[in-house]
Amino acid sequence: MNRYRLLTAATTLSMSAALALLGNGVAAAAPVPLAPAVDGAADGGRVIVVLANQHGDLKLRAQSSQRTATTHTDQQSVVSDIKANGGTDVTQLVSVNAVAAHLSAAEVNRLRANPAVQQIVPDEPMPVDTPAQTPKAPAAKLSQKLCPTDPTHPLLEPEALSVDKVETDRPGDVEQASKIATGKGVLVAIDGMNQLAGNPNFVRPDGSHVVIDAPNPNEDDSDGEYYGDASSVAGQGLVTYDFSKELPYSGLPAGCTFRIKGVAPDASLVDSSLIDTPPSASGQVHYESQVVAGIDHAVVTEHADVISESYGYTPRPGRYSVFYAANDAAVAAGVTVVVSSGDSGVSGTVSSPATDPQVIAVGATNTLRLTSQAYGYDSWINNDITPLSSGGTAPNNRVVDLVAPGYGGEAACSPTGSDCPTNTLTEAFGGTSESCPLVAGAVADVIQAYADTHHGVKPTPALIKQILTGTAQDVGAPADQQGAGLLNVYAAVRAAQQEPGSTLVSDAPALVPSPSQLDITANAGVSAQTVNLYNAGALPTTVTGTYRELGAAKQIGATVTEPVSAPDPSLPVPAAGATAASPITFDVPKGLDRLNADMIIPDPANGTILSFTLVDPKGRLSQISYDYGTAPTGSAKFGTVSNIQHVEVAAPTAGTWTAKILWANGRAHLQSPPNVPGSYRGDISFRATGQHYVTTPATGPVTIPAHGSADVALNVAMPTAPGDHPESVQFVAANGATTSLPVARRTLVPSAGGSFTTDITSSVGRQVGQISTLNIDVPAGKKDLDVSFHTADASADNGIAYYLIDPDGKVVTTDATPATTVQGIGSDKPVGDAALVTANPKPGRWEIDVMLKLTESGKEFTQQVHGTVGYNRSDAVAYNLPAVGSKVAAQSSTALYFRVANTTGVGRTFRLSPTGSDITAGTPVYLPAGTSALLTATLKPTAAAGTAVTGTVNVLSNTSAGGAQTFASLPYGYTVGTAVSP
Repeated sequence: MNRYRLLTAATTLSMSAALALLGNGVAAAAPVPLAPAVDGAADGGRVIVVLANQHGDLKLRAQSSQRTATTHTDQQSVVSDIKANGGTDVTQLVSVNAVAAHLSAAEVNRLRANPAVQQIVPDEPMPVDTPAQTPKAPAAKLSQKLCPTDPTHPLLEPEALSVDKVETDRPGDVEQASKIATGKGVLVAIDGMNQLAGNPNFVRPDGSHVVIDAPNPNEDDSDGEYYGDASSVAGQGLVTYDFSKELPYSGLPAGCTFRIKGVAPDASLVDSSLIDTPPSASGQVHYESQVVAGIDHAVVTEHADVISESYGYTPRPGRYSVFYAANDAAVAAGVTVVVSSGDSGVSGTVSSPATDPQVIAVGATNTLRLTSQAYGYDSWINNDITPLSSGGTAPNNRVVDLVAPGYGGEAACSPTGSDCPTNTLTEAFGGTSESCPLVAGAVADVIQAYADTHHGVKPTPALIKQILTGTAQDVGAPADQQGAGLLNVYAAVRAAQQEPGSTLVSDAPALVPSPSQLDITANAGVSAQTVNLYNAGALPTTVTGTYRELGAAKQIGATVTEPVSAPDPSLPVPAAGATAASPITFDVPKGLDRLNADMIIPDPANGTILSFTLVDPKGRLSQISYDYGTAPTGSAKFGTVSNIQHVEVAAPTAGTWTAKILWANGRAHLQSPPNVPGSYRGDISFRATGQHYVTTPATGPVTIPAHGSADVALNVAMPTAPGDHPESVQFVAANGATTSLPVARRTLVPSAGGSFTTDITSSVGRQVGQISTLNIDVPAGKKDLDVSFHTADASADNGIAYYLIDPDGKVVTTDATPATTVQGIGSDKPVGDAALVTANPKPGRWEIDVMLKLTESGKEFTQQVHGTVGYNRSDAVAYNLPAVGSKVAAQSSTALYFRVANTTGVGRTFRLSPTGSDITAGTPVYLPAGTSALLTATLKPTAAAGTAVTGTVNVLSNTSAGGAQTFASLPYGYTVGTAVSP
């Protein structure tokens, strides 16, 4: 819903490699003469020079002065070298011992030889997208009823405060966290705070400011994103606003008043420069080094307790490892880091750094009161996963930790601020950009509640995470969408009060698990696991557990296909968007656990901005689909609209449901006019499916003592099919406490090789469509590793990328579909085939990623990618390549011949790439799949007589992704003999 998010062109991340890159302590001396310069860093430009010694033994906050001095001493020679050789824009980092700068390629190469340098990586940019076009015509006026009966008693915004049990405006409501903790004494770091310190909603009743240390405490011109973050954490609720002015296209009457308050209004906010997004109106970008510098500032200078990172980008494989290490250093220093999962949809899109196990990763749910007010509904349903929320299993087999409201609520803003509406004093704020600071505020409350009952001692980030996830409310969503469930701040602060060592004697039934999720990658069969459960109650209780996973989806009724039409131009456009096609009805049976609704739009230009709204049999607004894509602009031939819309509803009410097809993107920018109806006049297709949960016993009864814990053994079934199979364990205690433990199950491709299938189900057209990951344990001694792929839909707007990542986290090769049968040489017949090949694969766990780039063709509701993994399929033979022990005369010239057969299944161009200067490769040869040819080279020894020479002739093939892969490696060796007489 929120347009203000960081973006990169994108793919996946091998998390184990990212964390291994910058381990704590002193790194061993590199065995190679040059430090690696990866992902184009060797070409120069903005780079980060990472040093070998990361000084993990020096805590970033408690020993900040010593760590800063030590890292700067390490960096002195590097900084001097950079400045002496023309480097600019030098930034010294502390949480990661590294130096960022703009360097020439020559300087990069010089620094690679410095033994103190571990590696050099690109300083990745994080640009911001621009908003979609909106119409100039006035919107329709709607009759509304959702207003306070007395304007002097305004509604409390955001609705998340009530849903998360923070505070309500219902008299007598007992379960309010604000009666226990309000974040007092806690520092929360967010970027952009100094520029909003003077906003009236961030000034306390005594005149003091929520934002501390601001150079100008009266400034009020920050970015819309920052206002939303600050409002979610520490809005004061002292300013009264009126919906008749703040939702200008809804037609609400005057006197429809509200106030905006945060989850932790007594927390203090500090500006951690460059932690969050840049003003998107400015067109600026942030770089990874700037983000890390912001983390340094938050921890070292401001001594923050919490960092809120509302990021939403998906890095390319192996990227942003420096950022991960910075967050891990902050956590090791006792700072809790909260990160949004991203706004790219529920199917395999969790962004980084939310995939870092050390942080708290937050997805988003619906709170639809505000949207109902704007769109004319009298009733609504909350707590379903909002369609924009990034979910699914990440490449490192992690799922989100929990969810919080992200669609949406009101936040304070300023007409003079960038990206704030110019016609209102507030903004409709949402996305995981809202969910993240809501949880950051909850962290502040938990810290206060714990410290108040534990002699002033603050809890560790790990314990805070366990408390929040253990007390989260199950909302009936799959584990890879909800994690542990919905944030429950009241239950969390009560549980914090009852942790061991508390001075408070009371009863707060809760189960706090450790770990907070199980991430299992194993072969098919059974995996033995153990979970520790803490009973926060004052009495012993008995706990049982049940496994829960979704069963197969079954279609409800028939697929409906109907034409899209233009609205009557004489009619005003409703706030929700103009009608694009006839409403569709379908009947939901009783007892269904999950309803899925999908709409596809076969627009080859990817430019049709449509969405649908689901209304249940009682007339309640239930779901709104979401599309971040934009129509073609300028010279672009294609837009970024995904052509598929997907929503889900938990425990749907039985009866007749209605889907309204609208000219709208579903983003609910309620201060903006509705979307302009488009020109598409083709068909849309809509279908609904339903699912039931399958449950099986997980544990027998386990008794846990009062304020004590017990280990619970679990035998987790690993399915036969390779890939991800998320489930949860539903623990229920006799005292009424419950907790939902997410279990990320990834079945390995058999080590001997085998087949797999991955389903592509949805995309919202933002950053990345969907990522699916497979793993395989490759044994030693294999000549080559071969992975082939096929998908039936080879449409141009159905781009899929494939990645092969080695056990060290390095991207070895990539490919893509659709591909032309002859790799672009005169063919207009694309195919959905791809192949990844690498010679002499390193033994260990390899990663295979299948990534829908952004859009789909709109021709099918789901599509499958079929793959196989095998070994030793490459066919390349050297006929007369010399072997070790042979002699080759000096100054001689020998023609070499290599027979290469294309076993990839896709047309490829093959070429030879010798490692030594003594062999010169001949002309590359294109080979259709299944054919073979001779490749040639010339051997001319360059070493002196008597020299033993060894090397390799690599056989390379191109790929549809524009790169090359090593098809085969053919070693050779010889001793240089005497020159042949003329």
